[in-house]
Amino acid sequence: MEIKRQLKILNKPPMKKIITKLGDTIDCIDVYKQPAFDHPLLKDHKIQVLNLPIHNDIGTVPIRRTTKRELMFSSLIKRRRKAYPRNPMYHHYVSVETPYNEKNEYYGAKASFGIHNPHVTQNQFSTSQLWIQNGPRDATNSIETGWAVFPEFFGDNFTRTFGYWTADGYKDTGCFNMFCPGFMQVHTRVPFGTILNPTPGSGGEIFFWVFRDKKTHNWWYYMGNDDKTPIGYWPKELFPHLPYGALVRFGGVAGAELNVPSPPMGNGHLPTDAYIMEETGFMRYLQILEENGGTSYFGNSAVIKKDLDTKSDCYDIIFRKYGYWKRRKHGYNSMIFGGPGGNCF
Repeated sequence: MEIKRQLKILNKPPMKKIITKLGDTIDCIDVYKQPAFDHPLLKDHKIQVLNLPIHNDIGTVPIRRTTKRELMFSSLIKRRRKAYPRNPMYHHYVSVETPYNEKNEYYGAKASFGIHNPHVTQNQFSTSQLWIQNGPRDATNSIETGWAVFPEFFGDNFTRTFGYWTADGYKDTGCFNMFCPGFMQVHTRVPFGTILNPTPGSGGEIFFWVFRDKKTHNWWYYMGNDDKTPIGYWPKELFPHLPYGALVRFGGVAGAELNVPSPPMGNGHLPTDAYIMEETGFMRYLQILEENGGTSYFGNSAVIKKDLDTKSDCYDIIFRKYGYWKRRKHGYNSMIFGGPGGNCF
């Protein structure tokens, strides 16, 4: 009954038209009747519209239709977290990050992500992503975005965009994409779950970034190299401990069910000291955003490398801060990462 109720809530808004693409059903919904307004903290929220031509008259926004299977899986994830709070699925992380410090003030993060399509089975998932976090350990506020291959969640093996948020350390609040009320969609064409098609060779790349608006303190999500086309935002009301980030992290996550080998990360190849981006997963132009919208390169602050609970022949990561003569090829503050996975403990 609970899943039926959630489906009714998420799919209730009147639709002007329906677009079906590659098996997805995209509903075009009145911007003020999108699922985010079902969140109790957002009942009286006013849509923030940036002063840009494409958003002067939003009208409708595209929302990928939620299926019963997806809601069942979302509910399953929450039940797993309660039963196994430390490990609902086996997760392997490799990342570089700023050390957590309450005195840090990060107002966003940005990087150009290599796009790949690692081979992932039904009981596995693989991501390339960034995190912005603050708050006490048991009530972490986190915004995460990037791309994922997640068959059990999306129902296919495509590389898709995703966003995730939590306001209580991943216990009860938050969700992927728009499978619970929270994220405000404003872009009129690009929803969460958009398929990214890797190109031959290095796989292609695209910028992902999250930035806190100075005036409203809403957390905006952008995708692509054009800062004139934001996708939407997570309203500030969702986050009691995220006036700004105290930690920024870039990296990948590979996860699997218990007793299932871990999947590939990145493009499935381990990074090497030869540092050839075209041969592995990569990110470059890693940046931290300042309150006024300016940027500083990630390596200008202290950076620590994280390899959690994994063998180096499963996944690894190499971070480098390049000087002037190599900017054009690799960009400042780049990293290569990933690996084939397997039995990684």
